[in-house]
Amino acid sequence: MNLLFMRKLNTIKPNKENLKIAIMKLTKASKIISIMILTGIISFSLISCKNKSSNTEAPKVTNETIKKEIKEYTYPINSVFDVTNMLIKIEASYVIGITNDPANVDKYFSEQSKAFNLGVYTADLAYSTTYNERTDVQRFFKATEALASSLSITSAFSSDLPKQIESNIDNKEKLVEVITKMSQDAYSYLNNQGRAELSYLILAGTVIEGLYLTSHLSESTYQNPEIVKAILYHKDPLMKLEKLMEGGNKELTTNVLANIKSINAIYAEVNGTTSITKKQIEQLNSILEKIRKENI
Repeated sequence: MNLLFMRKLNTIKPNKENLKIAIMKLTKASKIISIMILTGIISFSLISCKNKSSNTEAPKVTNETIKKEIKEYTYPINSVFDVTNMLIKIEASYVIGITNDPANVDKYFSEQSKAFNLGVYTADLAYSTTYNERTDVQRFFKATEALASSLSITSAFSSDLPKQIESNIDNKEKLVEVITKMSQDAYSYLNNQGRAELSYLILAGTVIEGLYLTSHLSESTYQNPEIVKAILYHKDPLMKLEKLMEGGNKELTTNVLANIKSINAIYAEVNGTTSITKKQIEQLNSILEKIRKENI
């Protein structure tokens, strides 16, 4: 009886040991699986966070980005140098004192006056560059630089623009290239920012100052066909500016637009491209003097 009992006991014991071992193996396997699942969850979370961070990261604005953007807008009028070169060809002298004094730069507080006079000084800069008046070139560039900074548009220009002006002060051809690009970049940059009206005011200041300089070269301007031709050359850009301003927000451009319309009304009465009456010249000069008092 005892022998039979012991045999049964020995038979049961190995089964318990096997069960214990099986449980231990199962527990170990569960731990391994748990660790694998936890590791997977953590890895997925990290990847998700990384992707989320990448998707929400603000795009970097680089100089290259700006350069690409400013190429989207074409300068709508001819270069101011077209006019100043016409003056050189007819051997008109450089007239001291008819430009806008650079010392006036601190007088302009509104965006409208800053933009308009940035255009004025750009024309004066072109005028002095054309005649190789290096002292005036430096003075007018500083004035344009100050107003450009005040209008927050210096990002449109090359960072070494001042150096380019200074190093090419005696290189007229290179200066013309640098200043022309400066004007084009300012126009495109402002339009890209949704500040088109300011770009129109800069253009208006440039064209109107160019017209002022041209019409004040001589008291007998209307008798000189070449000077008359240079005066009438402003007709096309002023017509374009009127259309641009009419299609934009007139809140900033109302006064300048009204003056441009007055000038264009005189141009509408002129026949041909080489003749203008003394009365029409006087009317033009009256409007130009009015603009100077209002804006300069």
